[in-house]
Amino acid sequence: MIKSLKVSNFALIEDLEITFDNGLTAMTGETGAGKTIILESLHLLFGKRSDSQMIRYGEQKAVVIGEFELNTYQQDLLGLNQTIMVRREVDANGRHLMKINDETVTLNRLREIMLTLGNIHQQNDTLTLIDKSYYLNFIDQVDQQKIDTLLNAYLIKRSDYLDKKNAFHTLKNKKQESVEKQSFLEYQIKELESYQLIPDEKQALEEELNKLKNFDKIMNQFHQAYQFLDSESYQIDHIYDAVLSLEKIKHLDPIFSDMYERLSSSYYEIDDVKSILYQQIEDLDFDQEHFNYMQSRHYDLEKIEQKYKKDVNDIIDYYHEIKKELLMITDFDQYLLEAQKEVDDAFDKAFDMGIKLSDLRRKLAKKLSNEMINELKDLDLDKATFDIIFDDINDKKQTQLLETGLDQVEFMISLNEGEPVKPLSKVASGGERARFMFALKSVYAKANHLSMLVLDEIDIGISGRTAAKVAQKMIELSKDMQLIVITHLPQVAAKADHHYGIYKIKENQRMVTQINRLDISERIEMIALMLSDEKLSHFAIEQAKMLLNKQ
Repeated sequence: MIKSLKVSNFALIEDLEITFDNGLTAMTGETGAGKTIILESLHLLFGKRSDSQMIRYGEQKAVVIGEFELNTYQQDLLGLNQTIMVRREVDANGRHLMKINDETVTLNRLREIMLTLGNIHQQNDTLTLIDKSYYLNFIDQVDQQKIDTLLNAYLIKRSDYLDKKNAFHTLKNKKQESVEKQSFLEYQIKELESYQLIPDEKQALEEELNKLKNFDKIMNQFHQAYQFLDSESYQIDHIYDAVLSLEKIKHLDPIFSDMYERLSSSYYEIDDVKSILYQQIEDLDFDQEHFNYMQSRHYDLEKIEQKYKKDVNDIIDYYHEIKKELLMITDFDQYLLEAQKEVDDAFDKAFDMGIKLSDLRRKLAKKLSNEMINELKDLDLDKATFDIIFDDINDKKQTQLLETGLDQVEFMISLNEGEPVKPLSKVASGGERARFMFALKSVYAKANHLSMLVLDEIDIGISGRTAAKVAQKMIELSKDMQLIVITHLPQVAAKADHHYGIYKIKENQRMVTQINRLDISERIEMIALMLSDEKLSHFAIEQAKMLLNKQ
């Protein structure tokens, strides 16, 4: 629930601070007084995108700060303390700042947290009831967490299906282009196969050629090195004798031991190198015919690299690519069949996940319809019948993989006893749609353990006895959560635990929105004005007193 709201330099608001309490809070005021602006400031705290044009004229920055109290469920779910401070700043340069408890957060994170706390209903929300594309959202909100898990899995499989479907159509379009390339590809493949290319062959050739070109130099240096190690002036056996001498005293001092290890290692290393030199001298041989072949092969490889403007390894990769492309041309129908099978398999996987999503929605829809009927009874629609009808999805191949899933639904309602159910969008009046939306919001708030609900003129089009029932329903709902309503109904304003009046006054040649918590006499005057056509009358004042006394 919200504890306080501070707004600075936001539209007509210069500097405003409101404290809120539990229960039902009513906000009333003339049209244009600034009720919508206060609602917009709340929307900013709930993650609505900000607009620098909302900054008060002549100022550089608008600031909205809200203090919220979390219930136990919300604390456990979000891992936050009982009280949080949410801050939104919008400056004239388009920079936006969002903080929760002095920690900067992203817009998505702000929305995630705040939608766990509460929900804000706008006047235009009721219009969604005449657009069936919104109906799935109402069902999903009954258990959004479970829905999101299945919906995300479905969307991943749907995306894979769409990728494979697009690849299949690209493949079909490519068929004609590839046929025209067939003779050219056949020529290239024949040419590359004649070279019998081997990965890294050119590098290996260059290394071998370099050694053969320097054969005499290498052989001379090997002989010279071996002679040095095998000459009478250099006795490797003397090193071995020195190793034996040090071995006898190595245990007497770490330095002696280190000298022994190093000299011993040197002896074995030198002896090993001497053996390798001898073997190299024995093995080295210059084959003129092989040398000529390697030079010719190296020339051929350089020529093919220059022609294709690729190195040997890349040419080998290119060869495999055009082989595959040629195979596609010569056996294109088989490739299309395989691609079609991949499309069908991907569709089946997405469809199966869509069925799981649909099954869950049908369970939630049943729960929603039952709860809605109970809610509508309290809103003077006690004869209402409500049902949610899902389109059949028996024919898999005729089913569309929509972004929302497989389902399309219709809200069917009967508002009078004995009348058959008909589409909600066609039979419900404005006042009936308003009550239906109020019932939806009530179900959603309870299902998601919300601690606050803000309703902007959700009671529009309602009057008389029905208005009193709506007001009583609001009182009942406010026992479980904080309920803030912007209303034009005197019955609702009179039932409220707390009543705020919103005014627009002129200060320093500019209009400013102000909000005041009303005392009993101010409430009588405000409610009387709501009951009057233009100005206060004795009858309206008496009616206001009577409404307040009925609390």
